[in-house]
Amino acid sequence: MKTLKKNILLSVVVILSMSFSACEIVEVDVVQDPNRPTSQSVLNDATPGQIQDLLTGLENKNRDIIDLRSGAYSLMGVFGRELYYFNSSDPNFITAWIQLPGSVNAEDNSSFFVDASMYEEPYQAVQLANLTLGAVANTNQLTEEAKSAASGFAKTIKAFQLLIPLHGQYQNGIRTEIPFEDPFQPGPFRSYDEALSDIRAILDDGAADLGAAGSTFPFVLTDGFDGFETPADLLEWNRAIAARVAIYAEDWGAAITATDESFMQLTEGESSMNLGVYHTFNGGNDILNPYFFTPTADENDLLVVHPSMLDDAETNDQRVANKFFQRAEAATNPDFTGPAIAYQHATFASATDDFPMIRNEELILIRAEALAQRNQGTDLTNAVDAINIVRNSWGLGNFISLDQDAIIDQVLFERRYSLWGEGHRWVDARRYDRLNQIPTNVDGGRIPTQIARPQGEIDWDEFTGN
Repeated sequence: MKTLKKNILLSVVVILSMSFSACEIVEVDVVQDPNRPTSQSVLNDATPGQIQDLLTGLENKNRDIIDLRSGAYSLMGVFGRELYYFNSSDPNFITAWIQLPGSVNAEDNSSFFVDASMYEEPYQAVQLANLTLGAVANTNQLTEEAKSAASGFAKTIKAFQLLIPLHGQYQNGIRTEIPFEDPFQPGPFRSYDEALSDIRAILDDGAADLGAAGSTFPFVLTDGFDGFETPADLLEWNRAIAARVAIYAEDWGAAITATDESFMQLTEGESSMNLGVYHTFNGGNDILNPYFFTPTADENDLLVVHPSMLDDAETNDQRVANKFFQRAEAATNPDFTGPAIAYQHATFASATDDFPMIRNEELILIRAEALAQRNQGTDLTNAVDAINIVRNSWGLGNFISLDQDAIIDQVLFERRYSLWGEGHRWVDARRYDRLNQIPTNVDGGRIPTQIARPQGEIDWDEFTGN
């Protein structure tokens, strides 16, 4: 396990390394490796097959944030006390992530133990998106509609990935542009609000491209995009992510508009709740879903459910039954001083189950939140109706109140259970200035507001004088 000490500029060396096909220290014949193509080979009149390869690689890279040990969702889940990650081989997953007394402070110390998928890997995906966009712009072998299709897809992934480091860095801000052609001339750090604005602009550009892409998407995507095979379908996916970003920006009207333009369906039922776009795992030559655990799994490497999730749950909530499994013997960890934990992560039935990128259930709750916040005309009534679509889908009775504050409280409660383990609760509590409501009595730790800027970024700015 590695501590993240590299910055985004150094991390993209993995991608940029394919730009160099031979060493110039001695004169030798250049050998082109067909299994390691140069970036110039795709930046100069790429073939449709090369664009397909870039999009396949981009979709694969988009999935790298789904990782148990270095996972953004694992870390944010611990920060939000949705879960704990029991890893017996490295105490940092308990002491640092829970922020026990005496551990490295997440907010102030650039050596805080946070692995690649909260910063490094998202920027690698961003750079691959930038490479794809460059290749599309510089080819004459695609129709204009095909170019728009590929560009719209790449821009949507780019925006989705930029949200991950922004969640971690928060008021530190992030860089939103590192040009692929000149990564050592990155854009400046953008504040949280500026970065959100940039991400929304990227999504809007992607939406415009998908709107100009014709009726057929000319490339192959994984099964995670089943039901989203046309540019119009992918535009709805783009707008779904735009709705998510809009509530972060507190642009409630835009959030409502984006849900209208997305694939949202205001219908009850488990299949409706799970309609969406997913990261796929196939085993064999592919990887397995790292968030699948066999019942009563080995507690050396395990996600367990924070006890408050059981304590605060409503009776007969099917989300609890679907996501949490009571172990035959409660799990313990040598670095965890709290009680043994009775329940483990059980959202997935197999190691090849898909992990959601964004689902209809989230969109319905985004709409409910935005309606309640806008509070015009029948907005509160419509917000309650949306909440009850979710509740009724999981066997719960109707929520009944037209008080704005009560509705917002209920939306946050529903998001806590509907979106458990998907990286939302810490962000939601921070958005509403409720980090002090996240319970720490079980573990004796603290809840950080954000993660310190990586040391590599600090070193880079000192080196360049920025």
